[in-house]
Amino acid sequence: MATGNARRKNVKSSKGGAIAKSKTMAKPTKRAVNAIRKAVKKHKAKRVTQIARPRVVYAADYGLMTAFHHMQRAAVVISLMEKGTGKDLRGLLERGVKLYQQAVEEDAENKLILQALGILRAAEHLSLAGLYAARDRHRQRVAPPTPEWLQKVIAETDGRLEKVANEKRGKGTDLFPVATELLRQAEDTDIHAHLAFELAMAADALCFALENGL
Repeated sequence: MATGNARRKNVKSSKGGAIAKSKTMAKPTKRAVNAIRKAVKKHKAKRVTQIARPRVVYAADYGLMTAFHHMQRAAVVISLMEKGTGKDLRGLLERGVKLYQQAVEEDAENKLILQALGILRAAEHLSLAGLYAARDRHRQRVAPPTPEWLQKVIAETDGRLEKVANEKRGKGTDLFPVATELLRQAEDTDIHAHLAFELAMAADALCFALENGL
């Protein structure tokens, strides 16, 4: 019995000693602490660098997001066009991108968003129109439906352009005649319906930008 008690006492004493020893050994030296802090600081800095992102921009009316999508689609289509072609179109896209960047930098001012939206939407429609024209031989030779609604869009856009014809403009002085010319081409019966649609929608988009002060 005494032997058993002594054994339990020794075991208990041994465990206590082990814990105490572990605590003593686990206590890092000042040099080790500094090394750990340095490593953690380096890891955090590296992680911040890895996950760094441009500041998130939110558009309350989703206008900025829509402009961004028009910009990306226009850029992708333009990239498919032959080199040395579409100089004016590429310039229009560049103007839209600058307006978009300006809207972002100025915390998404509504007027700039709408201007960027109009220009980038026009760039998208014109890029598709240019691609259709360049790849006309691949067009399906089938009769299109009568685009009565398209004539309505053309007429409505023409009326809207008349209203902004005499307004003072800063950056969009050269876009008014472009919009009217696009409408004239869209009315040409010699072009197929889808090309006419893209031209009319581009004119509508430019008119939208002009209506918003471009």
